[in-house]
Amino acid sequence: MRFKEIKLVFALLGLVFLLFFSNDFGLIDIEKTAIITAVAVDLSENGEYKITAQIAVPEATDTNTENQRAQISGKGATVGAAIKNIGDTSGWFPQLCFCNLIVVGGEFTDYNLIKILDYFSKTLRVQDTALIIMAEKEGAELLKLATPLDNISSFALQKILLKNAGLNRDVAVADVKSFCTGYYSDAGSSIMPLVKVVSQKSENEKTSAEGFSGGESGSGGSGGGSSESGGAKGDAIFNANTTALFLRGVKVGELDEDLTLAFNSLTKDFSNTTFELKDVKVGVKTENFLLTVFSCKASRKVSVSESGINFTVNVDIYAKISDRNGEYSDIDYIKNLTLPYYVEESAERELKTRIEDLIRTEITTGCDFLDIKKELYRKHYSYYHVYKDNFLENLTYSVNVNFSGQK
Repeated sequence: MRFKEIKLVFALLGLVFLLFFSNDFGLIDIEKTAIITAVAVDLSENGEYKITAQIAVPEATDTNTENQRAQISGKGATVGAAIKNIGDTSGWFPQLCFCNLIVVGGEFTDYNLIKILDYFSKTLRVQDTALIIMAEKEGAELLKLATPLDNISSFALQKILLKNAGLNRDVAVADVKSFCTGYYSDAGSSIMPLVKVVSQKSENEKTSAEGFSGGESGSGGSGGGSSESGGAKGDAIFNANTTALFLRGVKVGELDEDLTLAFNSLTKDFSNTTFELKDVKVGVKTENFLLTVFSCKASRKVSVSESGINFTVNVDIYAKISDRNGEYSDIDYIKNLTLPYYVEESAERELKTRIEDLIRTEITTGCDFLDIKKELYRKHYSYYHVYKDNFLENLTYSVNVNFSGQK
């Protein structure tokens, strides 16, 4: 009996090796696999989706240690069909498991984005944590740009979206999961960063603004089988401090850089973020200050009664002065330092104004990015059916902000 079991084990091992070496596991030739790092979704002239995929092509040698890049594109009536078209026309199998960035073209401003992002949320080929952004213009153009930070634009974009500790929390990051969860929630509200291109062209450069990618060939035609690679880094950098607001998948407004910073102070880890104060009155003069936030404790509370809904925001920030442009200063640059009263008052007034503008933006756009309706449903369900269709019309609010240094 024992001998039969051993023979069975060896027989199974032999079968496994046979299938492996005969490629019956369906393994894909690595030379025919396109490792996609980012995809851009645009609208073609005939109304089809145009998918541009950015592929990382490692070409490290003794003289060149930079990753090269290539773009291939495809078209289709659906997003899935356009991605499949990339493989059909190029002969490369589009491998999406390493895709960490999805760029939506700016031409989809009046378009329900769930028609695009629903594919990425349901397919198992793409991670739910893949970041999503909206381009100011065409999404494919962002992928073609080369930056001083990285020759592959998707890597440069991820650096400014996912900042390391110690950098400002001035970007409202969104991924596929958060956008689709917000869309399918009762509030139907979602956000994502709106990325703009900023040129840092020097005066002695003669290349045009459209030639940042250097040595590129155009993307594929109707099916898009062409590829391109760039050598030298360009002079374009990205700004993702603006936040696009969406209601039922359609863009309804934006948060500028100041409001995005205020939004992050309520929803994210805000430590090490700098806060600028301009024209602070110090005696008979005005000065500019730069504060560094060491801790931020924010709370939001929704109270409901028959008379309406009240939204209360409390923010306590511990900060210090990192810089000022005064002619004379008696301030030591140490961590524990009492903030002058005029700095505290100015900072509290500035942040309070921004948060109030944030709430007014929610009321005017209808996008519940502050999750007021979610709190109404979770904690005040008895009033939910009373206010679910008009909660913003019955909303009042109060904001309390406190800045402090050493006690």
